[in-house]
Amino acid sequence: MLHEREYAIQKISIIIQVLLTMGCYTLIWWLDSSSDLITVDHVSELKNNLVVIALLWFLLLDQFGLGDVSRKSSYANQFKANFKAISIGMGVLFAVNVISNFSVEKLLIISYFGILNLVALTFFKYFFLTLMRFLRRRGYGMRQTMMIVDEEAIDYIEETIHRKDWGYSIRAIMTSSKLVKEKYQDRYNVIPKRSNLKAILDRETIDEVMYCNSDYNHDEITRFISECNEVGVSFHHYTGVISKLTGKRSAKTIVSLVSQKPFVSYMSTPNDYIALKLKNVFDFFFSLFVIILSSPIYLVLAIAIKLGDGGPVFFKQERVGLNGRRFGCYKFRTMVVNAEALKASLMGQNEQEGPVFKITSDPRVTRVGHFLRKTSLDELPQFINVLRGEMSVVGPRPPIPAEVEKYKRWQVRRLSMKPGITCIWQVSGRNDIKFEEWMKLDMQYIDNWSLTKDLVLIFKTVKVVFVGTGK
Repeated sequence: MLHEREYAIQKISIIIQVLLTMGCYTLIWWLDSSSDLITVDHVSELKNNLVVIALLWFLLLDQFGLGDVSRKSSYANQFKANFKAISIGMGVLFAVNVISNFSVEKLLIISYFGILNLVALTFFKYFFLTLMRFLRRRGYGMRQTMMIVDEEAIDYIEETIHRKDWGYSIRAIMTSSKLVKEKYQDRYNVIPKRSNLKAILDRETIDEVMYCNSDYNHDEITRFISECNEVGVSFHHYTGVISKLTGKRSAKTIVSLVSQKPFVSYMSTPNDYIALKLKNVFDFFFSLFVIILSSPIYLVLAIAIKLGDGGPVFFKQERVGLNGRRFGCYKFRTMVVNAEALKASLMGQNEQEGPVFKITSDPRVTRVGHFLRKTSLDELPQFINVLRGEMSVVGPRPPIPAEVEKYKRWQVRRLSMKPGITCIWQVSGRNDIKFEEWMKLDMQYIDNWSLTKDLVLIFKTVKVVFVGTGK
């Protein structure tokens, strides 16, 4: 939800500033002690002061709102808030260290620390806010949202538009209000309230639905929750009567405040914001590490594919990603150049149920391709997709659009998490597993996701690659 996202970013910002503050004090202490013999008492005093600073600065920065990333105030006001917080902190630090055992040296250390800390935190704030604006302007991490509103929600719509730090982009507005339609139809896709939500979710790329109507319609909200839950789209509704739907849910429920309005959120996907961000960070650095480490392998395989039949090294295919986003998925080419054209003549030999096409002895696979598939090395270029943010290291495999069109509705929910290079299916038998079971394994992954389970699946995948069970 918006509040959880903003809250998490604020706490992360404060933690970074506290660590920066501790670094400033340690630097001043080290510069002062570099000319003297550092004793055990000196080190003990440093440790005690760092503990005081960690606890005190966390409380002060939080109290003065210095974790906020919304640019609600000017840089001058931000500087004043920093100055007040640091001044109070220095006063407490002075009382702890100097009053009982006064010395000019200790007074100078705290004074130099305060000046350095003010400069460091002011620079950090400027850098952090500038970085956030840069990323938001380029759409990084933005969630596509659909708003179901009446004219009472105009202030909320405006706040969502202008609070870029929330990370939400309005994809569509569903309303029966003429005022809302006239105000936003030139900027956004305004849809009549009578429209079919299920059809819109199937057609549009929607991550979350916000229901903010002054009239409470129990049946309508219940239906919307069910339709969003089916495909893994989070549903949030503003209500003054939170308890009415507590017995009518099959998704995770969270109650939170946004701009002093109570919202109830229903999600059938993982909602730990910080853990999901850590997953993104891990994806980036792990994929970068793999690409650098395996670059000689890339070169060898590229030469082998090229010498095999003279065709292109890579095969790029349109796949469906998070909540219907389309992207080009990269693989080392394992089939003949005209493989897609030959597919229709081989449909009768398909060994998989459902919309997926798989045959054991596919005549389109080249000699080098057999080796690449058996070792799963054909999927190495997909780490480029991970680096670009289109895929994750672990997640449901990205399907092609033709497959998604044939999905049953409950199967669409596998698109509610970013697709991955490996998942439970890849380490549980792969082609030997029937399509329905494959889909259920993906749902199992989504419903029980954790960072620890991702690491376990990565280790299992490495084992599969070395054993060579691919087909």
